[in-house]
Amino acid sequence: MRREYPLVSIVIPVYNGSNYLRDAIDSALVQTYPNVEVIVVNDGSCDDGATERIAISYGDRIRYYAKENGGVATALNRGIQEMKGDYFSWLSHDDMYKPDKIDKEVGAIFRLNDLTRIVYSEYDQLDVHSGRTTPIRDSQSYSIEQLTNSVFPAVHNLIHGCSLLIHRMHFDRVGIFDEKLVTTQDYDLWFRMFRHQRLVFVPEPLLISRQHEEQGSKTISRHGLEREELYLGFMNQLSEDEMGSMYGSPYNCYYQLSRVLKDAGLETAYRYAKQKFLTATVPNDVNVKLGLFNEQIKQFSDGKARQVCIFGAGNYGLRLLQELKDRQVQVDFFSDNDPSKWGLNFNQVECIEPAALSPYKENMLVLVAARTPGEIVKQLTFAGYPYVRKKQDLDTKFIEIPPGRQQVLD
Repeated sequence: MRREYPLVSIVIPVYNGSNYLRDAIDSALVQTYPNVEVIVVNDGSCDDGATERIAISYGDRIRYYAKENGGVATALNRGIQEMKGDYFSWLSHDDMYKPDKIDKEVGAIFRLNDLTRIVYSEYDQLDVHSGRTTPIRDSQSYSIEQLTNSVFPAVHNLIHGCSLLIHRMHFDRVGIFDEKLVTTQDYDLWFRMFRHQRLVFVPEPLLISRQHEEQGSKTISRHGLEREELYLGFMNQLSEDEMGSMYGSPYNCYYQLSRVLKDAGLETAYRYAKQKFLTATVPNDVNVKLGLFNEQIKQFSDGKARQVCIFGAGNYGLRLLQELKDRQVQVDFFSDNDPSKWGLNFNQVECIEPAALSPYKENMLVLVAARTPGEIVKQLTFAGYPYVRKKQDLDTKFIEIPPGRQQVLD
């Protein structure tokens, strides 16, 4: 085999996965990249042999291993132990690769002529219940510097483990998955592995990730506690240089983490981050940056808007409201296409129906707060709103510019 096609080992851990396993294996076997091996590790399934029958039906097209149940970390580690490839690529039994996933990721590192770089990509999220696919596009919210930073993607929970391509030398360097962890074994390893590395980000979806009620993050009771411990560990291990590389200063780092942890409902870790923020040294340029931020908001409407409306009164909208309030930007209204929200107050800001916004359109900046804002932007533009921007247009600025401490205390 030619040198430019190193062997890639696709490892599929599975437990009671007969409902989705065939789709995962098929997506691995149809990769356009010409040199892959597919390893399926059955983690002690107890489904009357249904999972095993699917796996062995592929014969020598895959390598199949059965073991006693020990959790996904043990199954992944068994796959790493058995792999013959230079590269490891994890595929959950309920997810599917796009056909060119491996080819594009190997190509990305060969173009950089750095064959041990760690690669990851964007992905699509498929809701099994509704059949709806949601594109996860972090490149719309974060800069390439943030997405290739050694710790930012792990700390911000941006990594889908099945989008990764990892050279085997990294397991020799930092070890394998911690088998004591039931649901956070992935991010524990990514944090250890990514530190002091430069990542490669492929800004297109190479994976379809299913979302369903049987997933361990939804069914395993200690998931919340493990996540609390994970983030407390992150904060205690991050160096000042690492915090500065992500957020410019420890002050901003602890503020940003406090926002992430509050949104995630991780109360213990949130209180720890906020206390660290309140005692960190305030950078000298905070007020200057806040002034520049407010000027940028004005420039979105060439200085003509006199009011600000957030379109989308869901979690994204509430998060945007808090970010703006922390930076002394007044929000006058919420609006939403959902009639059940009209007339309600969200953090003391009234939500009005879209038709009621019309008289203000010439003097209003509308900020669309939705994971996939395209249709709402089209709706507002078609209705003649001249000043429409997306929350994603501000996300990078929110990360770069912390609020003053007094604004957060207020």
